[in-house]
Amino acid sequence: MWCAKWIEPSSRRGADSWRNGNISPRERATVTNLPITPIAAEAATPEPAPRATGPPVIDTAVLGARLNECLDVLRDSYTTNPLPGVGGGWYHELTRPEPGTTATALGLLAFVEAGRSFEHFDECLAYLTSRQISSSDPLKDGGWSTKTSLGMPVVEATAWIARFLARARCDLRPDAPDIGRAYRWLVRNQNPDGGWGSLRNSPSRIWLTCLALRALTQLNPYDPAIERGIEWLTADRTAHRPAWGPTPNAQPTVTHTAFVLLTLAEARPGYRDDRLLAAYDWLRGNFDAGDEHIWIETYNVSPSGPGSKPVWRLALWHHGLPIALSALLRDPRGVPGGLVSRAFRTLADGGAADPPLAGYPGTGRSSLWMLTWRMEALTDLSRLPLAQPGDILHWLPDAMVIQRAHARASPLPALLPRRHRIDLAAQVKRHWTTLLLLGVCLASLVGVITDTWQWRDFWLSVSLPIMLSVIQEAMRRKRPPPPPPNAR
Repeated sequence: MWCAKWIEPSSRRGADSWRNGNISPRERATVTNLPITPIAAEAATPEPAPRATGPPVIDTAVLGARLNECLDVLRDSYTTNPLPGVGGGWYHELTRPEPGTTATALGLLAFVEAGRSFEHFDECLAYLTSRQISSSDPLKDGGWSTKTSLGMPVVEATAWIARFLARARCDLRPDAPDIGRAYRWLVRNQNPDGGWGSLRNSPSRIWLTCLALRALTQLNPYDPAIERGIEWLTADRTAHRPAWGPTPNAQPTVTHTAFVLLTLAEARPGYRDDRLLAAYDWLRGNFDAGDEHIWIETYNVSPSGPGSKPVWRLALWHHGLPIALSALLRDPRGVPGGLVSRAFRTLADGGAADPPLAGYPGTGRSSLWMLTWRMEALTDLSRLPLAQPGDILHWLPDAMVIQRAHARASPLPALLPRRHRIDLAAQVKRHWTTLLLLGVCLASLVGVITDTWQWRDFWLSVSLPIMLSVIQEAMRRKRPPPPPPNAR
């Protein structure tokens, strides 16, 4: 899920920085006030996906094929733990052989959400059980660490694993991790302000708060900690400042705004107010459905509070397009079909490649994060209820038409797409010479029929205009097109 490196506490302490390799142009436009450094220089930046075009169509056969491709990649990249009897799983960089806790939970969660079985489910569960921390310290007991967190449990791992355990209904399995202890760890590590950092007393961040809320919503949707977290997320949002960035005061991004909306839709089903609708409007206006770039959010973590040692730096991979797609599917006013279909086209065109061929390690193209967010968006699309309350369903022999509630009074033919009408004035203006020639021919033919003139006169009257028209058309086609205005 994340990587870290040691830094001195005095080195850019507490600063939010963004490492930008192929960051979305819209994301880049919103974080220009943040320091940006490139990803590894030796890593080739993948070509951006072509902009999706075409009519608003979602082919469910293509959707199912792409989902199966992603599952096949997960099956092929599963790895066994080198320690005997400790199971196996995945690492967030799928080209690496050793498993990690967060990536293993994400891989299993993908199978659970897709409703598919996985032959190594028990081995992965055993690995997660072996890595759950037992401690007399209530702020550590029940959580999970990562390979770079010095054995300390963090939200980045614990929230994802707890969500998986709840979604997979593993609470009664004797060989599963203790989901009750994981739940208590999340509640105990909530900051006094209502948000979550990597661990208690670390500065609260938008992404980590959403991770914790999504896990708690599955574990116990009635816990007061959820309301405190939602209040922290929404307290300072207004209709004029509706979107979110990595921290409450940061510039908004499509990725964070979409993740918050996704979290609120799950934590508060049916919730709707002006601030929420303004956030959806902001997302619609700033989301580029043809942009499949990946970018990284980095920040410092001090286990004992700000200014203490040791300090490490975390990096979160973000794949904004599928997150935004999933969020737009939950717009309380209805799904923006054209925008969603274009985003689906971009995901479908991208496919799911074998990890070693998907890109250089470190670019994100072979990361589990790109795969799992893609799968979550595809799964959400496959579950999308087309009919809403108040809609009318018209069952036809080979089709079904859904008439939306707001258009109940309209006759069905009025809702169907209208055929393109021919602009007679434009056609006459474009082909006036041809029409004039046809008029001359018709007039001459009428003259022959009425014995006004002879056939010889008819051919003489029409042959010359026809020859001139042919010569003019040939010269027009040979003439090179004029240069564009900006080429001068």
